[in-house]
Amino acid sequence: MINETLDFRWQKIKNGKPHFALINLEISPNDNQNEIIEEYSGEGWIGMGYFASIPAKDVPGTAGFADWKKAVLKGLQFVFSKTETHWSVRIKKVEGLIATDTNPTILGYATILAFCKQTNIELDPDLMKAIEDFTFRSWEGKNYEKIPNFMNLQYEDHSHF
Repeated sequence: MINETLDFRWQKIKNGKPHFALINLEISPNDNQNEIIEEYSGEGWIGMGYFASIPAKDVPGTAGFADWKKAVLKGLQFVFSKTETHWSVRIKKVEGLIATDTNPTILGYATILAFCKQTNIELDPDLMKAIEDFTFRSWEGKNYEKIPNFMNLQYEDHSHF
């Protein structure tokens, strides 16, 4: 069951380009280590104009979500590096609009914001501004096809994973 009150929605328009993501994380402190549990519950891609969501299981012959999953994990790895506390994170829901409003960088950034909001972690404002600017540039060139590296603010090809 998903606790809808944990839904975090990020939506902005910048330079005429839409940016949208919805992330649902269940987060709790962990005594030993950081832990990420992927419990996606979406329906995949339904059709243009509908939210696409990472499904519980990939279905052959349908839209894949590997790049979305990698971006969410990159966002979590980034925030883990900024805190001394260890966390358990259950990724319950990741939604967006394929090809129009959502790309991997947007999802990774929304994951960072969702984590910080839920844990009350405040990252350096200048760093957050740099990450937001990086996210807004994700529609330039072919960056929307790449995976974000929030540690060095670079877009990486899928082949690096």
